[in-house]
Order: sequence, then structure tokens, then C-alpha cells
Amino acid sequence: MQYVIDHILDLRGMIVPVTLLNISWSLREIKCGETVEIVGSDPETKRDLFKILRTFPYELLNIDNDKNVYRIRLRKGRPEDGFAKNAYP
Repeated sequence: MQYVIDHILDLRGMIVPVTLLNISWSLREIKCGETVEIVGSDPETKRDLFKILRTFPYELLNIDNDKNVYRIRLRKGRPEDGFAKNAYP
């Protein structure tokens, strides 16, 4: 399924904890209803991402895994909508 992406956060070549800080900062800055595509290459970031996302209202739209790069698409929600819709386990 295709989604309109409002923001792209390219974290390729970066490692934890810098990647998680950038993700947290970005999710604070975007508006409710906007989408962000997180592009990364660090497997630790992908593993830890969903731990920090528990503090943000979001909807998981899609995860794509290529050879060395992953793309995670999220839509920011409103706190009253609840947290972690369609959360990744």
C-alpha cells in the first residue's frame, strides 16, 4: 500500500543512541496525522525503536526490509487516540 510521506528521517550510517535521539526529536516536532519514513541501517536501532515508540501515539503503516536498509513508516497520532496502534511486537 502506498502512503504519502510527509517527512523522511535518514539514519543510514548512524548508530544507537544517536538514532533513537533523532527519532524522538522528530516525533516531537511533527504534527498529529503526519507521516514519517525512518530509513536506517543499524539493526540495534530497529530492535530498540519500538521500545521508545511506546511513549508516542503512532500508527505503524509499513515496514520494508531490503538487504542492508530498512524503512519504517509511521503516522503520528493524538494522545487521546491511544498509544502504539498496530504496534510491532
